This record gives sequence, structure tokens and C-alpha cells, in this order.
Amino acid sequence: MDMLSDANFVYFLLMAGMWVSATGTYIPGTGIAEVVGIALIIGSLYLMSLLAANWLAVLALVAGASLFFLLPLLKSEWESIAIAGLALQALASFFLFNEANVSPLFIAIGVILAFAYHRGILRSILQQQRELSSTQKDEFLVGARGRVMAAIEERGTVQVKGELWTARSRSRLESGTEIIVTQQEGLELHVEKAKRQAAD
Repeated sequence: MDMLSDANFVYFLLMAGMWVSATGTYIPGTGIAEVVGIALIIGSLYLMSLLAANWLAVLALVAGASLFFLLPLLKSEWESIAIAGLALQALASFFLFNEANVSPLFIAIGVILAFAYHRGILRSILQQQRELSSTQKDEFLVGARGRVMAAIEERGTVQVKGELWTARSRSRLESGTEIIVTQQEGLELHVEKAKRQAAD
């Protein structure tokens, strides 16, 4: 029972819950990480209510940690901004309880571990997922049929799988011509006039 009323232990539970939840967000799958993370967070919040928590600081800590973990997930260019979320997490950690204090050493360790865990593990996983997703998308489009929306001289616009794409062709293709995708280079497709529909 003494451990459950220890500010450092409750702080550790809250941070662990957020780290596990972040892991589940970066590596979606069975949902186990999400359930465990939510359980840890709910448990830590309950214990905080018994320790006269400063709920404004708790909100700031959760918001800061969420920004740090989620901004890079949304857009890789936001990683530098996400550091501000980590700073907010660290600052809020000093004011979590009205009648107790979290050890500055625990706070420092929490911030360092969060940074190292994200940069060393979660970011590399995210990068691999993005590369895999790009490869899968390329494979998904190559061989797909579509239609020319704006006549192609060297470049034009085609519709493939319900989306509009910039396209190139070796020969002129009139608007309305059925095409097939032969290659993808980033956001540009290489297409050619489709042959007759193959027999099923």
C-alpha cells in the first residue's frame, strides 16, 4: 500500500501507460498494447486522485507527451516541434501533486527514456512502415486500369482507382482513352493505352 501512495511510483505508472499506448499507436495490430496502456493510465489517474493531484499539471503532462509521440507520426517534418511537447511533459511533472513531489531524478530519467525510446525504436519502426507503405502503393497501382481525363501529349491527367494522377505516355492519348499503369515514379504515373479487356 505504501508503494501505491508513492508519488514516484504513480508517476512511473502514468509514464509507462503513455509509452505502451504510444507503442500501440505506432505498431497497430492485436490491440493488446492499447488495452494495457489504457489500463495503466486509468490506474495511475485513480491513484493520483487519492494523492491530491494537480489536474491541470496532469493534463499538461499528458498533452505534452502526446504531442511528442504523435506529431512525428502525423508528419515527419514536425519532429522538431514535438520536442516542445517533451519539454512541457518535463515541466508539468514537477507540479503533479499538491502535497508530494516527484523526484527530479525520476523526471529526468522519464524524459531521457521517452526521448531515447522514440528516437531509437519508434521512429525507426515508423520509417520502415512508411517505406513499406510506399512500396505497397507502387505495386498496387502498377497494372491498374484507368482513363485519361486530360489529353496526354507528354504529360496529362488520368484517373486510376478513383484518384487523379499526373501521367506520362510515349504516345499521345486522347481524353477518355482507357489506359493501364506501367510504372510509378513518386506522384507521377507512366501509362500506355490499354489493350482490350482480358477475358475472365
